[in-house]
Parts: sequence; C-alpha cells; structure tokens
Amino acid sequence: MAISMAVFGGDAFTQASMIRGLDRRPYVPNQLDSVIGFEPVRATTDTVYIIGHKRYMSLIRTTLRGAPIEMAQPDDKDARPLRIPRLAKGDKLYAHELANINPLEDETETDRAAAEVAKKQDKLIGDTEATFEFQRLGALNGLILDTDGSTLVNFWTEFGITPPADIDLTLDDPNMTIGQLREKIATLIVMPIAKASGAGNDPRFRVKALCGDGFWFALTGHPAIEKTYLNQVAAAELREERLWEEFSFAGVTFVHYRGTDDSSTIAIPTSKARFFPVGVPGMWQHVMGPMNESMPLLNQPGRRYYPFLEKDKSEKQQWVQPEIYSYPLFVNARPDLVLTGTI
Repeated sequence: MAISMAVFGGDAFTQASMIRGLDRRPYVPNQLDSVIGFEPVRATTDTVYIIGHKRYMSLIRTTLRGAPIEMAQPDDKDARPLRIPRLAKGDKLYAHELANINPLEDETETDRAAAEVAKKQDKLIGDTEATFEFQRLGALNGLILDTDGSTLVNFWTEFGITPPADIDLTLDDPNMTIGQLREKIATLIVMPIAKASGAGNDPRFRVKALCGDGFWFALTGHPAIEKTYLNQVAAAELREERLWEEFSFAGVTFVHYRGTDDSSTIAIPTSKARFFPVGVPGMWQHVMGPMNESMPLLNQPGRRYYPFLEKDKSEKQQWVQPEIYSYPLFVNARPDLVLTGTI
C-alpha cells in the first residue's frame, strides 16, 4: 500500500517532535568550526550587544598587611548592538513523489514518510551549514557578507578599527634561511598577536593560520623548512593520524584550508594566510538567535536549527514542505588580532 498524505497529520511531524529529532542528530563540525572553535551562545533576543575587550596586565606591588590595596585598571570595553541575521529555506515534497513508495516489511507508513522528509531536511541542513561556513570565514576576515555581496556585519567599522596591512613573508625567496623565516613569523605575527590579546601567557592561547593553496605550497615547499614539514607528515602517518593538512612551525599551526571546490565561494585567497589566536576569552562566538516568528517559541534560548513542516491546506493536499530556519551570528570581537600574511 502506497503512502498517503494523511500520514503527515501524525505526532511524528509536529514541530516539537521534529526539533527533538534534530537535537539527536550527531553534529559534524566544518573545518572553520574545528580550527577556530566558535563558542556557542544561546540568545533570547533578536539583537545582541558585542563587547570588544582590551585587557591590561600589570604587576602588583607588595604592600604591608593592613595597608590600602591597589585597585585594578578597568578593561576598555566597547559595546555594539548587532541584529542577528535570519536564514530560512524550504523544499516541497509532492504527493506524486510518494505515490510509488511502499513501506518495507518492517516499516510503517509514518516511518517511510519520515524518511522522505528527512532526505529533504538533510539537504536543507547541508545548505545551512555551508552558509555557516561562509559566515565563519567572513567573521575571520572581519566582514560578513550576504550571498548577494551586501554587508551583514563589518566588525572593522563596528569597532572603529583600520585593517592592518598585509605582511610579506617573502616565501618566494629561496635563499631565506629557516632562522630568518622563524624570526620573521615570530616578530611580525606571533608576538604582536600575543601582546595585543593580553592572553599570551594563558596555556590555552595558540596562534593558527588558515592558508590558501598557493601560500600553503610555497610554505611547505620552501627549501628552508621542507624537511621539517616532511618529517611532521611522516610522523603523523606512522601514528595513522590525518595531520597532513596541518603543519606547526615558529609557534604557529598552519592549516591548509580547503573551502569549496570552486576555490572562490568559500576560500582563502590563494597567495595569503589568515593568522589568528585561539584561547582568547570571548573572541570567537556563534550566537544562536531565538525563533521569534513562532508564538510558542517566543524569546526562548536560541537553537542551531528550527525545523517546520508546512502542509498544503487546499482540498487537493498536494504537498508538504520541510523548512529549516536558523538565526546565526558569528562574532569576531577582536578583528585587530587577525593578521594577513602573503607569499
């Protein structure tokens, strides 16, 4: 017996059931989420205030017991209101697509219908995750764009910061020694980031670099460090680890960023690398906004996705439409700590 459209009126297709179903899905992080580590923040309002911190560290002078204590210097704080963007997409499942599908022996009509809806949802979630990656890269760059090229958030202008000039690492010079390259990376990139962040002594602090194709091959193929790179790759292969996409040198973990296959939609410019810190509290955040388009969900803490199932309310009942809504804001609260290196 073929599946009928009436099955979509069951409890399995209520909004609450679909949310629970998505909550049980295992999360597979994308590359930028893995490398940067955006902290999830569940917001309850459509607008959030992002605070850029400049922390100060100073030594404490000793004092006599009972003497007045020294007061800490307050951090510089600069709060900016940012409206959380909305992502929403649907995909119709028509009656004729179900007409020739029969449940398997151990399946009910509801099971099979749920499987067809899940296929549509998976595609919608894939598109949403690709958009997340696009916006994460925008946050890294300090400028999140919409798919039409318009600006969603410009962190440089929000915090009144001028983007720093690119740093030429002269990787096209075959005569540069390993010591010269190490000193250049340390003095021009690692030390300035550590000093400006105020978190350089934190054991969680690290500097990483996402590399475009040309930069990656110029770095790993440079005569000064090619042997060091190959030794790290060989050691990783012996441990059966897939670390060939990463390489540590001069206090930086270099990562070959893949992006999209067209090398343009989501990509690091081929001859460049973005250097940035991890382990700076509050710098990288994934704000998840609330679903304030639905009365039952008003002002509840945000979720990664919100699934819905719209139904054809006409007498024909020709389709159901799985939908995915999401309200993400990927935050870079310290764009001044992101530096760009070139070949």
